[in-house]
Amino acid sequence: MSHSIFRLFSAASGWLVSRSSPVVRALAVILFAVPYVARPAAPDDDLDVVRARYLGWVLAGDAGPSPAPLVSARARQVVTDARRALQRIANVPFREENPRLYNTLRRGPDDAELRMLITDALPSLSIAYHLPGSHAEPNPYYRDPALRETVLSVFERLHRRGFRAPMQLPWKPAQVPNPAADQALIVDFNLRMSGYALATLLMREELRAAGQFDRALATCWEIEGHGEKTGDLRAPFLQADAVRVVLNLTLPAALAAGDAARLQRLSAQIDRSMLPESNTYDTIKPDGLGHHHNAVYLGGYASYTMAEAAFAAWLWRGTRFASAPVTVAAVAKGLATLRVVAHKYDMHRALSGRLQSIAVIPDVMLGFACLADLPHPRQREFQGMLARLADEAFLASPLALRPFAGHRNEVPPGPGAVAEFLRVLAAARQVGAEADPQGHWAFNYGPLAVHRRDNWMVSIKGYSRYWWAFERQLSDARLDPNRENVFGFHDGSGSLYIHNRGVPWVNAHDSGYARDGWDWSRIPGTTTRYIPAAELLAMDTGGSGFNRPFSDATFVGGVALEGNHGLFALDYREAAPDRRERPLRALKTAFFFDDQIVVLASGIRDGDGKHTVTTTLFQTALRDADEPTFAQGRQLTGLNEQPTVFNDSAARLVDPAGNGYFVPPGQRVVVTRREQHSRDRSGLKETKGAFASAWIDHGNEPDGSGAEYVILVGSGEKKLADFAARAAQEYTVERRDDVAHIVTHRRLGITGWAVAQPEVSLGGDFLDRASAPCLVMARSIGADELKVSVCHPDLRWEQGRQYRGRGHGSDVPPMEAVPTPVTLTVMGRWAVGDAAAGVVAELDGGRTRIRVPCADARSLEFSLRRI
Repeated sequence: MSHSIFRLFSAASGWLVSRSSPVVRALAVILFAVPYVARPAAPDDDLDVVRARYLGWVLAGDAGPSPAPLVSARARQVVTDARRALQRIANVPFREENPRLYNTLRRGPDDAELRMLITDALPSLSIAYHLPGSHAEPNPYYRDPALRETVLSVFERLHRRGFRAPMQLPWKPAQVPNPAADQALIVDFNLRMSGYALATLLMREELRAAGQFDRALATCWEIEGHGEKTGDLRAPFLQADAVRVVLNLTLPAALAAGDAARLQRLSAQIDRSMLPESNTYDTIKPDGLGHHHNAVYLGGYASYTMAEAAFAAWLWRGTRFASAPVTVAAVAKGLATLRVVAHKYDMHRALSGRLQSIAVIPDVMLGFACLADLPHPRQREFQGMLARLADEAFLASPLALRPFAGHRNEVPPGPGAVAEFLRVLAAARQVGAEADPQGHWAFNYGPLAVHRRDNWMVSIKGYSRYWWAFERQLSDARLDPNRENVFGFHDGSGSLYIHNRGVPWVNAHDSGYARDGWDWSRIPGTTTRYIPAAELLAMDTGGSGFNRPFSDATFVGGVALEGNHGLFALDYREAAPDRRERPLRALKTAFFFDDQIVVLASGIRDGDGKHTVTTTLFQTALRDADEPTFAQGRQLTGLNEQPTVFNDSAARLVDPAGNGYFVPPGQRVVVTRREQHSRDRSGLKETKGAFASAWIDHGNEPDGSGAEYVILVGSGEKKLADFAARAAQEYTVERRDDVAHIVTHRRLGITGWAVAQPEVSLGGDFLDRASAPCLVMARSIGADELKVSVCHPDLRWEQGRQYRGRGHGSDVPPMEAVPTPVTLTVMGRWAVGDAAAGVVAELDGGRTRIRVPCADARSLEFSLRRI
């Protein structure tokens, strides 16, 4: 196949992959599965445009007499990084005769040298060599002959030690059972190769002059040929890690080679990989959540992938490599969703998997900037998002440099990227910042619900047959200790976090979620056995084998009504390190009405007879011992080891962040203010901190126990007292058992039904029964009209196909939703008004059967009119 024909074929493949028809997509995947062979470069104006943009993004910037402070800071950092890199490589024996091949099967000098040369020396020194600097602060390394020779020496050292074609690049040692003695063996390094490809691009002329360019390029293609960790890097579909690898390795390598065919194919790969799919694979999901490791993963991997795809779309704009409109739309939906689930930067703890950081937006701010600059239907929206997220407080904070840091050894944005970002931000501010997102969202590919009002956010997370409960790590690919989120067992156990306090923006720490002293068995919102950290650690005999556990529950998820109110349900089965045959169980729900959240539990059972079972209301860090909380209207300060207990009376509590909690009578409520002793997330370091906590005590052998309480976000004591005085006029719990949880908010005229058992009469005056477990909310509009929203949270997926599969094959077209229709039997005679497609009402005497074509755990809204 000639070069020109191959380019035409690649272009056609990209077009096919970008279309929406499943048949066309499948045809594209089949046609596209042709082995890639590098072809000679040919003159190409579009490629030259892309390469110039890329080099400008990495290098150039305002070189005038007064560059912007952030541009100058990034330029100074380039010089600092180069200086440090030179210091680090000072003892590398570049003139060593016959150096042995790298072998990083075990950590040691080989691993340290390799990582330092590729992730530090090559990118830092290559950028410094090509960056002019400003008039005020010239770059002393610019075009420095000695630096050039040093960079070439690094390339030579790597080549002589076996970093070349062929080499062995396993993710885990077991993937190479019989290592080749004549090849370097480099373990778990696949994601950190970008520095080599970037240096190959930047130093391409210098490498050519030294006769090293062809072999450096061959090494790049050798790296691309190893998919032991990421899957096939040349396949049409790429998982999240692979997307980042190709955009940080293949992209600069293709630009260095002048290989338009590979660039065209890369664009088609991104088009295919960003298409939303109804499964657990690494894509952007239909509800906008990004996935990795077979679950939502917004605290790291998925968010970085979306930002990289946004950058690619910006980079390729206006050329024949341009991303398809459906790709841009999917990435835009993903990043727009990210800014909903994060407030302002922090998000629910469970969305970060095993990772510590819950503030990913500063790291991916350039992705928002790319979509604010790229012409597309949502450009103006993204200008508003960028203006809000990158406001003056952000630019004045230490976070301002994080967008330009280069994460997980990705290609680092240079002064040019900073200057471009500031230009786009200035234009965005002319449009004006968006208001903080407001409303309620059911993200059932989490499963997650987010509720936002004013300047606060509440989020709740569950797990099920389809989505794991938590992620942690005890060792790395070499089985060396690497402990992360060791105690995260209850991250997704109905955990409910309130972000409502902070300066200069609302954040998790100021909202009370401090790390030191954190009690891992008192996660707000959860119902768990109380097991101290030391005992959890001793109980953890499963070790690394107990990671990403699923339950067998399918009744997990949420419904949203008119984008303002919602309901979340969790058929809960406890995930704990003793992995009991009969885990603690309960049916849990949270009903979101404006600033009031009604939380229920029923059927709490299967305790172990040893550990007390509790439902945690709050665990909030005290900024100091004098920070007040309230109980029954009485202000409390100081620390006291003795708890306050309310056995039967209603309880009114206010946590240190000002959130109110109303607990109806008949429940044992325990409140504490004390110094807590715990362990950090690695389990190795003891920590302590002052916290105020409260929980409902169910005893150590609950048999059908339940819970009920109301959270009033930011209410303070006065508003809480007012609510408590009229609680019966505000809301009513109509039912709370294993069949259903039903709550009516009287003032708002809204009722929510969490129907756990099908075809059982609910005994109400509207919804009598449902054909399947489902979530329903309805709001009265006058006497004879209702607005209704319905969700069937069970995705009805097949094991080994949509979830818990081994990977996404190249011949698999994007998966569509599985139909999960629900029939509601309601009292009275009703007709469907404005409706989502396919809702049908059928009269049956004095009742009406309403068939709702649910699918993909989406909320489906329609109106009903009494006839």
